[in-house]
Parts: sequence; C-alpha cells; structure tokens
Amino acid sequence: MLHELLVALRGHPGYIFCEKGGSLSVNSSLTFFHPCEVAIINQLLKVATDYGVLSKFISSHVSCGADGGGMYMESVCQGLDLVLDPYRDTVTQLERDMLTGGDSVPLSMVQHRLLPHRPVLSSLVLLVDKLEKEKPPGVMVLDMVYKASSSGVAGVGSALRQVLAEGHKVLYKQLLAWLLQGALYDPHGEFFIVKEDGEESLLVGEEGDTSRSKSGRYKLEYDMVPGHISHRLAEKIYFIGESIQLFESDRRVEVQGAVLREREAEFYQALTKLRDREEFVVAEFGQFVDRIRESVSSHLHHLVVVESGLVGELRIVWDMFTMARGELFHAFIHLADKRLSVPPTGATQHDVSQAWLSAIMSHTETEENILGRVVVMVGRDNTKVGWDQVSLQYAVPWPLHLVVTPVALEKYNQVFSFLLLVRRTQSALHKLWAEAMFKSRVSRRQGDKTRDIIDTVTQTRQHMTFLVDNLQYYLMADVLDTQVSALTGKLANSTSFEDVRNFHDQFLNQIQASIFLHNGPVNKCLVDTLSVCLQFCHSSNPATTNSLCTSFSRHSSLLLQLLTSLRHLLAPTSLAQLLTRIDYNRFFSRKEKCPGQGPGTGTGGATGTGGAPIVKV
Repeated sequence: MLHELLVALRGHPGYIFCEKGGSLSVNSSLTFFHPCEVAIINQLLKVATDYGVLSKFISSHVSCGADGGGMYMESVCQGLDLVLDPYRDTVTQLERDMLTGGDSVPLSMVQHRLLPHRPVLSSLVLLVDKLEKEKPPGVMVLDMVYKASSSGVAGVGSALRQVLAEGHKVLYKQLLAWLLQGALYDPHGEFFIVKEDGEESLLVGEEGDTSRSKSGRYKLEYDMVPGHISHRLAEKIYFIGESIQLFESDRRVEVQGAVLREREAEFYQALTKLRDREEFVVAEFGQFVDRIRESVSSHLHHLVVVESGLVGELRIVWDMFTMARGELFHAFIHLADKRLSVPPTGATQHDVSQAWLSAIMSHTETEENILGRVVVMVGRDNTKVGWDQVSLQYAVPWPLHLVVTPVALEKYNQVFSFLLLVRRTQSALHKLWAEAMFKSRVSRRQGDKTRDIIDTVTQTRQHMTFLVDNLQYYLMADVLDTQVSALTGKLANSTSFEDVRNFHDQFLNQIQASIFLHNGPVNKCLVDTLSVCLQFCHSSNPATTNSLCTSFSRHSSLLLQLLTSLRHLLAPTSLAQLLTRIDYNRFFSRKEKCPGQGPGTGTGGATGTGGAPIVKV
C-alpha cells in the first residue's frame, strides 16, 4: 500500500488511489482502510494532485516550445521544475527507507516529511492557474511571477524567487545582445523593445552617393515593461541599444566597434554577475544600465556634435525644411506652380525635379550641399493637387542620422508643408498686388480717377496681404529663429548625446505646437483661410470674388476668436505677438462686431472700411 502511495505521490493514479475530477483520493469502494488513515492519505494526495498539475503544465509548455508560450514561459517552467526537485527528492528518500525498512515506515512519517511541501506546491498551482487564465505575453510572465514572489509564507517566497531567477536568464540574454551589440534577439516577439515597420534613413556617403541605412527602426512598448523595471529604466535600455545599433549598422571602417570597444569586456562580466545572482536587485541593475548609458552617451556626443559638426548639418536641414532659403523656394514656387496646381500625372515628378534643380543652380552658390541630398517628392494621389502632396526627401550624412531620424524628418515635413502653403499664399498675394498696381498706374495715365476708390475687393486683398505677411513674420522670426537660437545654445552647452537627442525632439515638438499643428481647430482654420486667399488670387469671376471676400471675412474672424481664446488659456509670448500684429488694438475684432461700417466711410487714401488704416506702397 505504501508503495502504491509513493507512485501516486509522483502523479500516477492507480486502483487504490484513483483520480476523480482532476484530484487524487482513496478509492471509496475499499473498506479495509481505517477512517483516520483515509483522512491522512487524502491530505497527502492533495499534495500529489498539486504536483500532478504542475507536472502537466511544465510538460505541455516545455514540449510545445514557442507555441506553448515562448522563451519566457519555457524558462519559468524550468524554474518550476527546479523548485519541484526537493519534493521529488523527499519522495525518493521515502522509497529508499521503505525498501530498507520494509513495512516498518509509519504513515505518520510520510505525512511529516511531505506536508511541509504543501504550501509551496499550492502557491505554485495558483501561479500556474493564473498564467493559464490570463496568458501574459512574453516578458510579462516575469511580472506575474515577480508579484507572486512577494509572498510571506515560509518557503513560498524563496521558491518563487528561484523561478523568477530562471526567467531572468532569458531577460539577461536579450539585454546582453541589446545593450552591448545593439542587436534584438527576440524570435517570438516577447521583448519590450520591438522592431517597427517603416522606411529607414537615407544616408549620403563621402562621395555624395546615397543609400538606405542598414539599421532598423525600433520602438519601446510600455505595456510590455515588467512592473519591477520602471519606465525610466526601460527608456535608458532602449536608448543604449538603439544608439549602438544605429551607429554600428552604418559605421565607417576606421571606427568599427568604437562605442563600447574599450569597456565591452567589463560590461559583459558585470552583466554575467547580475545574471548568476539568485535574486534580481533593481537598484544594482539600474546602476549597471546607467554606467553603460554614460559611456555610450559621452562617446556618441563627441562623435556626432564635435567631430561630425551636428550644428552645421542642422542649419542645412533648417534652410530646407523651414524655408530659411526664401529666395530658393520663391524661385521653385514660380517654376513649378503650373505643374503642381493640378493633380499629378506621370510626368509631374520629373518636371518638379527639373524645376527644383533649376532653382538650386540659379539661386545658390553652395549647391554641392543641397544637390543630390535634397529631393522634392510629389505623391500620386489623383484626388489632390500636386502642392498638397509635396514633401522633401533628405539624405543625412553618417552618423548624424542618430539625431535626424526618419521620425524627425517626418515632423520636419509636416512643418515644411504648412510653411510652403503660407509662402505660396504670400507669393500669390504679392503678385496680385503688383498686377493691381500696374493697372492702377495705367488707369491714372489715361485719366481714369475711379481707380482711386478703394472698394471691398481691394480692401479684402489688402487685409489678406496684411494677415499673411504678419503670419509669415511670426513663423519665421517669433517661432523659428527663436527656437533655433535656443536649440543652438543648448547644444553648445551639452555633454550627453541623450540630451542632444532630447533637445532636438523638444525643438521639433515646440515648433509644431507654436505653428498650431497640434491644435486641430486652429490649424484647420488657418489652412482654410490660406486656401481662400489662394482661390481669391486666381479668381477672375466678379461673383466668385465677392463670395470669396465674404468667406475670408468669416474665416479671419473665426481665426481671431480661436487665437484669442487660446491666448487666454496658454498665454505664450509668441502667440501674444501674433495677435498684436494681425489684430492691433483689436481693430479687426471690433470691425466684425460693427458690420454697419461699410466701404463708404472712407473713400480717400487714408482710411478703408470702418476706418481701417491702409498703407499704400
């Protein structure tokens, strides 16, 4: 009977100790057991039932490999198997005692030796049931085990920490590849850093040739970060690996492996010691990550900012994407306007590229810094005009693509699209003003005095020019020049590459916020207002022109209301300057509230509608 009991304690039921409803118990049809014996044996069989549940869980996940839950689940199962060794050793020792002592081994001794394992096995079964029910993805298995390891039951905490240590071996293996080589070892998609789909950086070589970066694009999945690793620590881990893999994947021959070459062996030994420890100490792991981050950051800062001239390269980026080279883009708008004012065709890209090349060759003396590195791209959507699909493709020299990343270039293109719309509108209004001045002078020579009367259309044109010119000044002087000066000062005083990247990202976000790209209602109102201005410039039908005048008045009034409400909420200095310029002394705001003041109030050269000051050039 005792031998049958030992077999059952290893999870194998039989005739005497049978399985019912997933649990082991004494066969109720047998009558030769004393009730006390039945109670003791059933108590022992509960331990056997827990052991059987754990054994089935381990065998199902280990044998299934990745289909059973991946590397982390398999490592946790290996930890569970190690924790079960003391129980198996106890059962084996009992069997030896029975073989040597025969039937002299009392049932109470079996109970005495096996019952101390029951709290541990019960806690492990609870953990396994939770893993089966919630099915945490990848590394989040460790989060569940870590939370369970805080138990105060004797033996349970140490057992679960042993399971957690086995799981951390997989984590350390992935961290070893990511932190020291910038490689993502994640065959089953279980790590909290994942590869992101998207186009890689376009790099320019020393001889002017361009090629795609060999590096990948990665992102940090905050939902996959275990609870015992803070988000701040995960961001540091992400920064280290991303910087190394961006550097190493497109490195030059003379600096191969220069990021961690001198200290790689030191960091490897330190990480190995942390891996071999039975308990995961967050503070020690954080200090290890900080040492690597400081080493990587200082080296890349010297390489990118000092040796490669980051500020000089950023000035070229700013010249293009913020349209600081106004004369270049003015010429391009003039050359490409006919092609881009209609939906694109098969020849649009070629014609636009030729217009861009002509603008560069005729309006810059340093075309070698732009030609071949900056390409104007036009989308192929036939439902939109070409101007709405224009973007810049920029080839970044190595290793400055560590800062000017594809994500940064996407943000630059968003800024560029809005600034291009403003510049096109300004050029069209100035051209319309020049044509009006020419016609006015011709009429005066012919003795026609009616042209001196400023009608509603003329006042609207002057208001449009006034609004767009001041908006353009706000964008270029109050926003871009101010932000560029601030970023240049921060870069000059920086000592960490991580700070450099953060400063640049903050610079882009601040620009996008200042030109209202993050504010949907204001951005839509601005785009609609500028679109009305462009339609006004190309309109030749008097009825359509009058309708556009009304539409512009409505849009400009709404724009002033939105900006005024935004100033009361945020009160940024630059926004206050914009409102001062486009609505000085609240002139246009009050004019909208007093619509009775029509064009007849002032027909001379000093005032316009409602007494608005008109400056004649």
